[in-house]
Amino acid sequence: MKYRFALFACLVAFSLTVGCDSSEPTNLAGEVSDSEIEEYNRMLQESQKQMVESDEAMKKEMKPKR
Repeated sequence: MKYRFALFACLVAFSLTVGCDSSEPTNLAGEVSDSEIEEYNRMLQESQKQMVESDEAMKKEMKPKR
């Protein structure tokens, strides 16, 4: 039992260190320009607006008719 617990503890400790290499800085945006980021944000807002409009249309359609 102690052996299994020790093995499990070692595996957990090792798994926590995977991916913690600080030799290279990480930049998720890469070399994206500000205008490309603004275009992405504009497209995201437009998509969210369309989702809201779609939700409102579905609510109107789902209202019980009397």
